[in-house]
Amino acid sequence: MLRSIVVAVLSLFAGSALAVDTTFLLVNSTAYPISEMSISQTQLSMWSPNLLRPPVIKAGESRQVVIPASQLVCQVDIKLGFADGGAPAIWQYLNLCNLRRLQVFYDRTSGITTAKYDE
Repeated sequence: MLRSIVVAVLSLFAGSALAVDTTFLLVNSTAYPISEMSISQTQLSMWSPNLLRPPVIKAGESRQVVIPASQLVCQVDIKLGFADGGAPAIWQYLNLCNLRRLQVFYDRTSGITTAKYDE
């Protein structure tokens, strides 16, 4: 019984020790100012609250983005909202646990999203 309790306590401490915020550089290579960013575990479409703070990320600009440990899962989809009121765009199957830099591209006419990233 005591052994089970010790294992449970150690598991709790190990989990909290690993729970740290993660950051990456978001580079806006779209033609539109980005005002919102949400994440969801891949293919679940259960979006987090907006993770960006003002001001918007203008076309050609970049910003460090912080993902709180409470929101972090490794395999995610990212949804970006645009300040001009255009439809949001989604980038799928990104690994936040290894992501260091994410450069996003978006063709609003075709709806095609692409990205370059460094892990």
